[in-house]
Amino acid sequence: MVRRGLGRSFLFVWLAFMLSALPAHAQEGNGAISGRVQNGTAGGGPVSSLTVTLRHFAGMQLAEERQTQTGPDGSFRFDGLPTSPQDAYLVVVRYAGVDYVSGMVQLHQQPEQTVDLTVYETTTDPSAMRIASRSLVIAGASPELRAVDIMDILIVENSGDRTYLGDRSGVVLRIPLPRGAQEISPQPGFDYGQPRLEDGVLLTTGPLPPGSQTVVLSYTVPYEGTRATLSIGTAMPTSTLRVLVRDGTYRLSSRSLIDTGTVEVSGVTYRVLAVDAPVVGDMHVVQVSGLPRTGLLFDLPTGPIIALVVGLAGLVAAAVLTVIVLRRRRVGTETSRAAIDERLQLAAELNRLDEARAAGELDETAYQEQRSAVLARLRQLVAREQGVERSG
Repeated sequence: MVRRGLGRSFLFVWLAFMLSALPAHAQEGNGAISGRVQNGTAGGGPVSSLTVTLRHFAGMQLAEERQTQTGPDGSFRFDGLPTSPQDAYLVVVRYAGVDYVSGMVQLHQQPEQTVDLTVYETTTDPSAMRIASRSLVIAGASPELRAVDIMDILIVENSGDRTYLGDRSGVVLRIPLPRGAQEISPQPGFDYGQPRLEDGVLLTTGPLPPGSQTVVLSYTVPYEGTRATLSIGTAMPTSTLRVLVRDGTYRLSSRSLIDTGTVEVSGVTYRVLAVDAPVVGDMHVVQVSGLPRTGLLFDLPTGPIIALVVGLAGLVAAAVLTVIVLRRRRVGTETSRAAIDERLQLAAELNRLDEARAAGELDETAYQEQRSAVLARLRQLVAREQGVERSG
């Protein structure tokens, strides 16, 4: 079962989340958004006479769409835009069959803003594609469901100057999942296109522009007793494959992955097993032991609530891996560094609540109340951080 990813549409869902509680607004204002479209492919085609669409959101609704054409130099401009705090905008330009979307723009603090967009020519040549790193985080275990929760974080790189459209069958990424993976949920933030599962391999079809992007998946792997087996394959060139677990919880062992020690983030220590440049087509087996024994009876929430917890944990795991373990992503401002640290602290707080509950220090009612409060703070933090990053 694959839960279809939201791709670029996650922006609209996020905007609704951010703006739903705000009041109505006037339809006209003194705001303006201007910018320029440029072609990032060497020797690429002209960017004149392209259709640029401005999507205006008010509260939970798409209030209107405006369109204009780029000038000879790719320039465009939209005037008369409302500037209330509840108004938000996305700029979209379609080139060579691919939509390129700006970050969210709000005008209440700065009524006139510039938004530049880069478009690219397309290619079906996979030579510039690789997975810079793939990291599987053991996020927890549910003995009553006989399942281990996995966060699978991939840093995907397109080192060329053309948007990759996939092979002849339209497949862009091939991600083999551990044997028996269930409840597969691609997390927002990446264009999965029309994802599907074939023989245990997740296939994505969304176009991949040049640069680096993060793919986050959540799923469960069944286990019996106190041990789980993760069989991890590779179907694309990969620089590094890692498996991580919070130190002192469960134990990892493997014949092909090397124990590279631990890394500490905001007081939480993670143990890491890794292998560099795994051979495409190879299978790596990791044993996870020390899990809660299956067959015990707990009254835990299931279904959508578990999916929500797993999804939020995926965002936290992505921050842990990309900022500390992989050390491949740069944090541009003190604000984003503080936000990441706060996310990790919230993740650690969730872990402490789980431990307190398992030890009998918290009853079910107190556990659920405190966990809901932490998750609410985490959702607010993620939304606030996205607003900072995308309003740039």
